[in-house]
This record gives sequence, C-alpha cells and structure tokens, in this order.
Amino acid sequence: MEIVTLEDNIAKLKNIYKMSDDLINKLLYTNETTYPYHPIEMSALLTHVNIDEEQRLCTIIEGMYRNIGISYETVAAYCDIDTEELEEFLRNPESLTEKKKFILAVRVMFLHHILKEKYTVET
Repeated sequence: MEIVTLEDNIAKLKNIYKMSDDLINKLLYTNETTYPYHPIEMSALLTHVNIDEEQRLCTIIEGMYRNIGISYETVAAYCDIDTEELEEFLRNPESLTEKKKFILAVRVMFLHHILKEKYTVET
C-alpha cells in the first residue's frame, strides 16, 4: 500500500501541475467551515486524477438520478440526445460517438456544478 503524504502531494501540485503556492494555499487551506475536505484529502483528489472519465460521468449521472430524482429523460434533454442513447451509454460507455460524449460530459458537469448542493449526502 502506498503511503500518501501531504508534502508529497503538494510537491506534485507544484512540479507536475504547475500550481503556485498561493493557489495551493487557497485550495487546501480554505477558511470555509462548510468545506468538506481536509487538506490531505483535497491534495489526494487533485494529484490522483488517473480516473476513468467515462465511468466518472456515469457515476455523476446516476448520483443525480438517485439523490435528487433527476430523470434520465431530463438529463438526455439537456444533452440533446435520446433517452435511449443515454441509458445505453450508462450500460456501455462506448456506445456514443466521441462528439456526443463530449457534449454529454460538458452539459452533465454543468448540471452537476449547479445542482451539487441539492444532493450532497449528509454524514
């Protein structure tokens, strides 16, 4: 198991992702009390970006569906695709063209951004 340290993550943010000290401080040490991440968690999220983008997109769509009840029909309408295409994408991400995936991703991320406070799960 790899041990992750805040110092290592900060070094990656500086050297690999070219972040300034000011930006790192702003991102990791915010003064907002409602901010959900501890500095080590935030640094880990920012430095471990080797995720499957298609799976992440599916997870966000399914989260909005499950947690706030946004229908697949609504998501499809926002993304200018048929509901059947969206449902097939959720089963098989390779089913959409790259152009449709791009449009889907941009629009779903916009929806996620503006709606995320509405479906944050309380712990």
